[in-house]
Amino acid sequence: MQCPQIVEPEKSTQARRHALWSTCSPPHQRNSPMATTCPARARVPLTLQRSHVCQCVFIRSPARVGAVVSRAEASTAERRKTAVNMRTPRRRRHRSLTATAAATAAIAALSTSAVAPALASDQPPVNIVEMTPELTKKMQHEVDTFFAKHDLPGLSVAVVTPARAGSDPVITTFVAGTPTLGSSELVDATTQFELGSETKVFTADLLAYLVATDRVSLDDPVQLFAPAGVEVPEWTDPQTGATTAITLGDLATHQAGLLDAPPNLGAGCGADPGCENPRPGYTQTMLWDAFAQPCLNGQPCPMYQPGTDWLYSDWGFGLLGTILANVLDPVIETEPPAYQSALDQAFLDALGMSSTELEFHGDGRLATPYKADGTNAFHWDNTNAISGAGGLISDATDMGTWVAAHLGYVPSTAPIGVQAMADTLQPISDITMSCSIPDQCGPAHFQMGLGWELHHAATHDVGAAWAFKNGLTDGSSTDTALAPSLRVGVTTMYNKRLSDTDQGLPLAITLLKLLVADQPAPEPAPSAAPQAALAESGQPTAELIVPGMMAAGFVAIGLLLIIRRRGHGRRSTR
Repeated sequence: MQCPQIVEPEKSTQARRHALWSTCSPPHQRNSPMATTCPARARVPLTLQRSHVCQCVFIRSPARVGAVVSRAEASTAERRKTAVNMRTPRRRRHRSLTATAAATAAIAALSTSAVAPALASDQPPVNIVEMTPELTKKMQHEVDTFFAKHDLPGLSVAVVTPARAGSDPVITTFVAGTPTLGSSELVDATTQFELGSETKVFTADLLAYLVATDRVSLDDPVQLFAPAGVEVPEWTDPQTGATTAITLGDLATHQAGLLDAPPNLGAGCGADPGCENPRPGYTQTMLWDAFAQPCLNGQPCPMYQPGTDWLYSDWGFGLLGTILANVLDPVIETEPPAYQSALDQAFLDALGMSSTELEFHGDGRLATPYKADGTNAFHWDNTNAISGAGGLISDATDMGTWVAAHLGYVPSTAPIGVQAMADTLQPISDITMSCSIPDQCGPAHFQMGLGWELHHAATHDVGAAWAFKNGLTDGSSTDTALAPSLRVGVTTMYNKRLSDTDQGLPLAITLLKLLVADQPAPEPAPSAAPQAALAESGQPTAELIVPGMMAAGFVAIGLLLIIRRRGHGRRSTR
């Protein structure tokens, strides 16, 4: 059975630009029961199997990726062009000397290469974690076990590993169950799930993009973005009276000293006494008004000195998402922030992630959320002022693409917003004190990137340094775990909120441990061939070195003549 060739995806109604194409192949053998055709899907630039496992090796399309260039990137390129045109004669002389040095180095390089052993250029890097049939079988077993143990309605998993060459990703999906209990429909890689707090990393991606394009800085105080008349409180040292302002970086690392929920979140329900979910009605005005209220038991915000203790905060990330959305696409305070539009501009459009959006359940692809007891949960619908903390939905197709981008599987021609996503995995702060509620704090030993928790290899015995983020809504759960050094990652999504006593080790971490454990042992470094072996080939060492040195000498002389001639030509035109 033939899998489809490279398929160019159709443009969606949102006119997204698809940055990647893909081609799918059966995971192992063509006579395997899992080796079914992966149907093309128009909404995203991937083709994935409807059930069980399908592997997609991405093929980059640099021209399409490069087509999405922001105004900031264009202006940066223009400044660089101007700088090049304004080079002084001294700068040109420096380039001439550099070329001379390079030519001299070429002689040495050729001389060295004459006696060095030849290495194959197409060999894959060492320590590549390959999705072998055996590893796939182990992962399928863990997926099936987790699905049955927790009595899940539906489950969808995306696993990212390197292709054989090491430069492109392979995305393998595992699915189980149904999006709605009692339905004959099966979960597939296009089934959407509520991401919950995994949205926070998307907000961090947006922050990384705006930092990379010099729109904002991690050290910018929140006060800088507050509406007129709003005063963002600062922390005051009780002994010295010195004050510390909350910054964007504090919001992105849960070190702003803000509670999980803003103290006035209930205002989003208005006068409705039966309101379960205030998030859709919680406006920008309410978000900023929250600073006028005490944090807890009359104590003003922030609870701690910003930049120190770790206190998880939906409030902080919701505020960050609204601030950043207004930097890119400002709207009046009475309207919901343009969070979706900001993500589209920054990286979603460039990656073709058209299934990642603020919660919308009109087309029937969103899995029905369920409480721990199996009853229907309310839809999260976090679509207003704190959407940056947990408002997105997505599917395994998009999440695989998203994980791959964080692991660096992007071409050098990709837009800044796509390239900056990997920056969120860089350590920003060391967390030594973690607080669940203000009077319950304890020692901690992890780091924070932007949105990501960064853990040591020994944590949960993963075996490699790893990053983690999870999400939880009233009826859905998600987890993402990455091992950046191995360029592998896992995302899991299921439409049930587990009870506090039914948590256990997240499936994403279990699968990541399998990936890390499967890495091959490093091969010994190649050694130079002895001169005796060269002599046996009929080419003594001296006979290899001399022609190489002569050729390099001619190259150096030619470079100097060209540089001088060009320099003379430029001077003569003045």
